[in-house]
Amino acid sequence: MHDLLILILMFAGGMILGVVYFSGLWFTVRYIKNGAHPAFWLIASLILRLTLLLAVFYLILSYGHWGHLLAVLAGFVAVRILSVRNMRRQLSASVDTKEKPL
Repeated sequence: MHDLLILILMFAGGMILGVVYFSGLWFTVRYIKNGAHPAFWLIASLILRLTLLLAVFYLILSYGHWGHLLAVLAGFVAVRILSVRNMRRQLSASVDTKEKPL
């Protein structure tokens, strides 16, 4: 039972990590449309997000075992799937409103 609780917490932590990662990506994409030096901000955001992601994965793998890493990765991937689905829904809704005459 104790191991199951740890895996659930690791999964939740992976979901939190995914929310932080993909929120940062969404913020960066929205910011570079109108901001100055878009290439710099895109690369800086990528380096920051990947550093955070790899540091967390490394810490989990060094202090836990591979099952913990898989639980965190599963939570991260679950958030990715949900965020892609949400973004597609938002994009299709914005395209639909642009095509309809007022």
